[in-house]
Amino acid sequence: MISLFHYQTLLKRAPGVAFTADIWKSGARKYYISLTAHLFDKDFEVVPLVLSLRQFTERHLAVNIQSFIKFELDEKFQIMPKQRAGITTDCGRDMVAATSNGLFGPRYACIAHVWNNVVKNGLCLWSPPNST
Repeated sequence: MISLFHYQTLLKRAPGVAFTADIWKSGARKYYISLTAHLFDKDFEVVPLVLSLRQFTERHLAVNIQSFIKFELDEKFQIMPKQRAGITTDCGRDMVAATSNGLFGPRYACIAHVWNNVVKNGLCLWSPPNST
C-alpha cells in the first residue's frame, strides 16, 4: 500500500499534474465521488494516482463539489496552482460549474461521456423524440 507521504512526494516533484473527477450512483443508490491525478515520473512513464474515492453525502451543488476538490488539492496533497495542468470531467451541470473557474487548471470535457451522450441521443435511447 502506498502511503500518503509517497503520494505527496510524487506530486511535489511533478511539474504538471492533470486531474479527473466524477460522481456516480451505485446500485445501492449511494453516490460516490472520485478524484484522480495523472503525471509522468522521471522515466516519462504515466503514473495514475487515485487521490480520493469516498461516498458523497452532500447535495450535488457546484460549491460542494468544488470544496471537495479544493480540499484534496490544497490541504491534503498540497498541489501548487502552477502544477495544475487541467481537470477532465463529464458534462453534468454542477460538475462543469464546479471546475470551470480555473482553480484546477483548464476544464476539459471527457470525450467518452460526450460520445456516450451523442450515441444515446442519436439512437433515442434516453427518451423518445417528440412526435410533432
